[in-house]
Amino acid sequence: MTPPQWLYKSEIRALLNLLVDRLDKAHATGRSMQAVKLDGRIFSALFNAEFEADKANYWSQIEQMQAWGWIRIKTDRPQQGKAGYELNPRLQITDEAAIRETTSRLEPMISSQQRWREAVFGLLKADTDVRDCVANQKLEIPGKSAAEIVERLNLLADLANQPLLLREVSARLFWGQSKVLDNRQSLVAAILKVDECPFPELPIQLQVFLPEHAVCGVLFIENLVSFERATRDDTDRFAGLVLVFASGFKGAAKRLRTTLGSSVYFASHGSLAEASRQRFLIWLLDGNETIPVWFWGDLDYSGMQILKSLRNSFDELEAWQPGYQPMLDQLLAGHGHAPDAAGKINQKPLETTGSFYADQVLIPAIAKTGTFLDQEY
Repeated sequence: MTPPQWLYKSEIRALLNLLVDRLDKAHATGRSMQAVKLDGRIFSALFNAEFEADKANYWSQIEQMQAWGWIRIKTDRPQQGKAGYELNPRLQITDEAAIRETTSRLEPMISSQQRWREAVFGLLKADTDVRDCVANQKLEIPGKSAAEIVERLNLLADLANQPLLLREVSARLFWGQSKVLDNRQSLVAAILKVDECPFPELPIQLQVFLPEHAVCGVLFIENLVSFERATRDDTDRFAGLVLVFASGFKGAAKRLRTTLGSSVYFASHGSLAEASRQRFLIWLLDGNETIPVWFWGDLDYSGMQILKSLRNSFDELEAWQPGYQPMLDQLLAGHGHAPDAAGKINQKPLETTGSFYADQVLIPAIAKTGTFLDQEY
């Protein structure tokens, strides 16, 4: 077919190039291209033409492209006295190759993200919702294709019940490379259909100060400075409390109460009596003995989230009122700081933690003032 001259007009070329742009955008996101609504913004030459004859001419050219099989025109129900371009026309591409050839725009190279999506949806042995999640978390390994990587992800389930660290899992799956799954716990959890990745990065390190006298409870302290000061406090404020600082704690870590998930280090300036140490370890790992347990941290949403997460491991855990009440007084007195003043602008508000004191007193105070207060104040 010898192309008609009108096919090379700038306004027709602009329309065809716009259609190719939409194609490329759809391909880049792994989606099918939707019909393009034809209006004054998309094809101004037609809709802004001064004479009806010119509008009819442009519309006949579009109809000709439909006759060639390049596009399909969809319109609302025909109405007497109205032309097709007055019936909310939409264009659907039916011959991508022909339009690309005419515009000299060959099919673009498939992006690495698109290759990853295709591999995930084609090869990952999982439900659609899981594939959706994994498709948005691209893994790249030099020298390995997306398909090869996805095939290895299918072996994750075989390792799920083995006592492995995350980097050990990565090395076993990905040709000895241990860091592929760093910061990819959500991907692992999605594939295994569990709430939390079962493979720890490293054991959570618990620094524990044991009191010399009878134990009346356990207090988790968020910040290391506050923990160290508490272990050396010479008042009765912390009397009878086992003080714990959890270094490396991230989120809802059930592994905190497992032998592989935590490493316990006892402070030398606290009690090192064997009976005291064993009692704490039995309480931590067996969970059979009930001891009051509290959390004390920053008066901000991040601190409240840690409290909520710890309650996944310690159902009875509460916010420690003797520590928070003085902080609350300072917050309400106007001594708090704005989130953006301390790099906390991205903290997400939450309404409940499960702790009565936190939910009824602390969180409402944060919401009311719109400010935070650090534990070290």
